Amino acid sequence: QMQCVVKYFPTQHPPLLQLSIHDAPHRRMHVATIQRYRDDLKKACAAAGVATPISEPIDLSVIFVNPSSPDLDNLLTALYQALDGHTLKGPGILSDDGLISKATVSKFYPGPPNK
Repeated sequence: QMQCVVKYFPTQHPPLLQLSIHDAPHRRMHVATIQRYRDDLKKACAAAGVATPISEPIDLSVIFVNPSSPDLDNLLTALYQALDGHTLKGPGILSDDGLISKATVSKFYPGPPNK
């Protein structure tokens, strides 16, 4: 079950969008999965009081917790698809993913290691 926590710091320069995403999908998953990803991110933004779509340059900080892939490039591509206003159905979290000036990306696997 995917879970997203969103924080937005509009007074920083540039503003910072901070995401904590549990069980994130990767880019090779079905487009319907990426669409649900966007919908979940929009709900998390609304719950955090973040107005979307964001139409100004931002920095992005994201931690993927127990993601569906160990490959950061696949996780980040899926996230960019979910964020981008020119991809999928309905408005995105960002009017354009080109607004991301800097991305800080990490992954975290809590719990005991798998064998």
